[in-house]
Amino acid sequence: MFTSLLLCTHGTDGARRAEQLVFTELCTRNPELQVTVLTIIDQDWQSMTGDDWLNSSKTHTTFLDHVEKQMQEENEEDWQRIREQYPAAARAVFAGVVGPIEQTIADEARKRNCDLIVIGPYRESRRLFNLAMEKGLRSRIDAPGLHKILPCPMLVAPPLPGPAS
Repeated sequence: MFTSLLLCTHGTDGARRAEQLVFTELCTRNPELQVTVLTIIDQDWQSMTGDDWLNSSKTHTTFLDHVEKQMQEENEEDWQRIREQYPAAARAVFAGVVGPIEQTIADEARKRNCDLIVIGPYRESRRLFNLAMEKGLRSRIDAPGLHKILPCPMLVAPPLPGPAS
């Protein structure tokens, strides 16, 4: 069966469903399973510009350093939540990487010799009329783009049961 798993998470509800699947079901069935928890920071944030005060290179660099530090602190908080919630996560390796989401997932799975990738379920796009602040990043995966470069099988965690429709 699977020996090394890449869990892609960023703290949203769907990503938390993937965490639950890995640490309460897959790790219980296979206690020897090696888990890498990967949080990807989409590289697009690095091209943030616009306000006049960001126009000097020094100010822009200072701003980017600040944003990167802030995102790393948020990752650390999220990883601590995972460790506290799931005892099986004590053996996991945690990694944060800045890059294009799909390519980074494939590259990290290949680099770590993973034989399974686990991600959260599809979630509705947020528009201004239904936008609510929630923890986690809002980056989305381009599924067709990811499927073309997958180095191993990918498991999508099922969504939590919702209200009857």
